[in-house]
Amino acid sequence: MFEVLFGLSGSGKTTFLKTLPKHFQNVRLFSFPKDEALAQLPEFILDSYIPNETEARIILVERRDNPLPKDLEAVADTFAELLETFRDPRGAVLVLWPITREQSARKIAAEAWDTGRDSMVDTKSRGFYQFLGLSKDRFYSIADTTTRNLTGDGLEAFGITEEVAAGLVRGGQTIADFFSAVDLHAEEQRDKTWSVLKAHVRARLWVVLPGDWPSAIRSTVSSLTQGSRNRIDLDLVAEFIDQPDNKAIYVADWRARRAAMAHLLRAIDLRLFPLPPNVSLAAIRAFGDEKTRSLLKQSTVKLDDAKAAMRASRLYKAILTELGVDTTPYAGANRDTEETANEYRRVQATAGKGDKQLNKAVALLVEACLEEDAPGVQVTPEKQSLPNCELKPDVSIKLSEDDFICLEPTWRSTDKGIPGELEGGQNTLAEAHMKKYILDKATQYVKGLDL
Repeated sequence: MFEVLFGLSGSGKTTFLKTLPKHFQNVRLFSFPKDEALAQLPEFILDSYIPNETEARIILVERRDNPLPKDLEAVADTFAELLETFRDPRGAVLVLWPITREQSARKIAAEAWDTGRDSMVDTKSRGFYQFLGLSKDRFYSIADTTTRNLTGDGLEAFGITEEVAAGLVRGGQTIADFFSAVDLHAEEQRDKTWSVLKAHVRARLWVVLPGDWPSAIRSTVSSLTQGSRNRIDLDLVAEFIDQPDNKAIYVADWRARRAAMAHLLRAIDLRLFPLPPNVSLAAIRAFGDEKTRSLLKQSTVKLDDAKAAMRASRLYKAILTELGVDTTPYAGANRDTEETANEYRRVQATAGKGDKQLNKAVALLVEACLEEDAPGVQVTPEKQSLPNCELKPDVSIKLSEDDFICLEPTWRSTDKGIPGELEGGQNTLAEAHMKKYILDKATQYVKGLDL
């Protein structure tokens, strides 16, 4: 049997046809190549026959959506031969020809009907089927799913909410029109954002989470991030912002920016990194001040050992990646150890009165590693204003003249104390606490960059 599929360019005709085997297990699809003359189609059909095959065959006349004059001239002779092929047991196939030009489509379908009537085409369609493609109310969900599969983020990360998409849908007829409009709008949004950042600075907000129990740190970080780059999970943040019982000021700020929220969080490269206690303790033992180190039972460490601990962390490997320095893959998680956890708790208990010395120790260890791995990279271990804005990150790493990784450590612990030495308290490592901190910090950065 033969059928013309007429549809607008970009309506998804060929895409639909090529995905048929994914939906029907008993179907095999063959593409009749454009570089072969149309007259070769009957022979191509016979050559595709496999004895005792149970699957139905579909022959796709591909990349001839706008038939050339030579194709139209060959139609009559080809169809005469094709009719004989259909009568051969080896020619039991369905031939589909997607066409964009309605006049050509109707002419080819009429020729097929005149050639063989019901031996050639369906009597109801007479060989002409109008392909309308997806309904417009599905454009956004399809584009959003496609974008997530390709980038890990939905359309909102590119500044395109459902409300914005509704206007883009009205401006086109096909899903290809919609995709083009999405690309254009996303590029415009990106240009607007980057024009602002160029006037200030690119400040990448990387929240760092030191804690006492590696498993608790991992649990919180994994619940709030997506993918291997530790980027904040935009869907989770959106769900949190949209909860009506959230009355905090920073939540109200984000609700006012709700349409641009995902785009802005990606623009500032918001990420969350775990920092297990063996790494934070290595930094303090190697570079902490005397007062802080005096709190520890083991107050010193070999610098090479401290560097090895930092180099094994997700945070440091991500820094090297942004600097374009090759690094080994992350090896795996740290185990929970009571002795290490207690040592961390001894210094973390002082963070409430000020974590300046703790942050500085981490920064100096990062700097010591980079001096060998990426010489010349500038690390600022104390709060200083970034160029052209008032943001003062706890630690900044200069990637280029106006591009900085801004590390914002937040020293936290579980509710466990040290028996006979340190009382337990609130579990500040919990996901709920970190959501609030992250969004509050993101608000500061978005406002500081005038985004």
